[in-house]
Amino acid sequence: MATKRQRQQTFAELAELELTSGKYADFAAFAEKYQRIQTKSGELVPFKLNKSQLLREKMLVEMEEAGLPLRVWEAKARQAGCSTHIQGRMFWKCVTNRDEAALIAAHADHSVHNIFTKAKIFHDNLPGNLRPLTKYNNRNELDFRAPTGSTGLRSRLSVMTAKSVEDARGTTARQVHASEVAFYKRPEEYFLATLQSVPDQPGTMVYSESTCNGSGDFHHTMYLSAKVWGGEPYPWMTLKKKHPGNPDSAWYAYFTPWFLVEEYERPLSCPEDEFKKSLTVEEQELLDRFGEWITLEGLSWRRATIATKCGGSVERFHQEYPSTDEEAFSASGHPVFDRALIERQKNDFACWCEMCLPHSGATKPDGNSCPEHKWYEIQDTAVGVSGRERMYSTYKPSVEETSQGAGRLSIWEDPIPGNRYVIAVDVSKGEYSKDWDHAFIVNLSTLEQAAEWRGRVDLNDLSEVCLLLCSYYNNAILAPEVTGLGAGLLAILERARYWNLYRRVTVDTIGGPTVMLGWDTNRKTKPAMVSLMQKALREDYIKIRSKKVLEEMGAYTKTILYSKSGIDDNTAKMSAPSGKNDDACVAAMIGNAVSHYTPGGLTKAGNVEENKTTSLDHRRWSSDDWDAYEKAAMKSARRLSGKRRQ
Repeated sequence: MATKRQRQQTFAELAELELTSGKYADFAAFAEKYQRIQTKSGELVPFKLNKSQLLREKMLVEMEEAGLPLRVWEAKARQAGCSTHIQGRMFWKCVTNRDEAALIAAHADHSVHNIFTKAKIFHDNLPGNLRPLTKYNNRNELDFRAPTGSTGLRSRLSVMTAKSVEDARGTTARQVHASEVAFYKRPEEYFLATLQSVPDQPGTMVYSESTCNGSGDFHHTMYLSAKVWGGEPYPWMTLKKKHPGNPDSAWYAYFTPWFLVEEYERPLSCPEDEFKKSLTVEEQELLDRFGEWITLEGLSWRRATIATKCGGSVERFHQEYPSTDEEAFSASGHPVFDRALIERQKNDFACWCEMCLPHSGATKPDGNSCPEHKWYEIQDTAVGVSGRERMYSTYKPSVEETSQGAGRLSIWEDPIPGNRYVIAVDVSKGEYSKDWDHAFIVNLSTLEQAAEWRGRVDLNDLSEVCLLLCSYYNNAILAPEVTGLGAGLLAILERARYWNLYRRVTVDTIGGPTVMLGWDTNRKTKPAMVSLMQKALREDYIKIRSKKVLEEMGAYTKTILYSKSGIDDNTAKMSAPSGKNDDACVAAMIGNAVSHYTPGGLTKAGNVEENKTTSLDHRRWSSDDWDAYEKAAMKSARRLSGKRRQ
């Protein structure tokens, strides 16, 4: 007589024969009949694919029928049902095929638990006649083998974090799902490690999907590399040729907007005709473009969501629920600076000349105050003159007009006699770096940008440029960032004995106040820099001429990272998107901050007590302030010089 275990095994083997018979080749039908999902209320219901999931499934089936390996990169709105769809599909692949290996890579530990819970629900709710032999159904793994031995389907489904995937190099898989890849801490490393495990064969799948977390990052770059340029990928992403997506890429770009999610609808609060008359310009544009896919009930939901969940901010709605892929990437990533204020700076103060907008055909907006602009190279005219004679004489370097391609100095305001200037310098990572050395020159009397210098040179040449700019702009306050290679630049400037280097006071409870040179960007000063620039933009008292500065400020984002416990604001970083530069933005923030802060605590003849706190309020300096600052600064320079001689 057969034992209970033997009977169970025989029954499971019959289930495996049934599952692999070819009767269950339609995933959508299998999911609705045999898979269960848990609703927000905790109820188990049949997994019936919704509108957005059916469209995605149609795309995947078309790729399979074309004999293509599935390689899809999806950008999506929140709660679009993508993860559940792909995870259900991978489970179906594992139980209806032998020797399948599926891997789901999550962005955080808590997501691993949530994803595996869905997989267990799929498994535990299979009817008895379709439940295969299972060796493991815990430890974040479903292993479809006999409890002892190697019989059974020999398929497995594993869930782990992206980092664990990278640590587990050499693991082979035929089905891979990279979930919320935009939030991986090192996406290039983790994702590429995952990709290496998948053979490039029909029947395999690599599906990467994520809500967006800013533009220019790994998720954005990969999506763009797969997208067909010059053609409209909507509606809704039907395959128009054998090779989908960009013919130069193995990937197919796919986008899911908010209005494909069925639950994002709300009954109209007024008659249909009345609602149509109340449509905003943006709502009408959405209806005109996506009329086949978007409903008035969807627009009603959109209105309510903007009002109740987005604080009335349309931009915040775009972040969470984009309508297009362009909107998804441009609005996401938690922009540091209000993009409306950036646009106001562009329209009111920024340069619109042909030099800044070559061949654009754009015309200068009405009311724009930017003067004529030219490109220059700054030249040393005091060769052979050195030391104090060079620094304190009436000597001025020359500026020679040149072409846009050759010029590195943009001037909107020549130095005004008697006016004070700040020159803030962000130092690149070296002559052959992708970064730029950037100098931001601002008039302290008006807080208008006077000029900018941009180039890639070694530290010695950069120090010479800085000294020339300082001499040209009335012995300006020079504020180099001292982080990284900036410390090397500062050392060279100290040896040159330039007296008007920016000085800051650090207060130590043991050693007392200490005067330090240059601007130090760190965890304490960076938020202050950002806050000051936000205030300056909001109150319109800074005038930025450079399009480069404003472009980088518009792209400057706060990227949310994840810790083991989920979102952690302490790990959030403010920076340019991956592959982009922020040197112009950082230099402008330093220049603005130096203009606000009491430089080195020396405006009041070195009053230390006054400098233990720093006001965010902008204050004009009086002539007495400047006299006191220059006197104290020169005294400090002599003291530092004396220490070096000792």
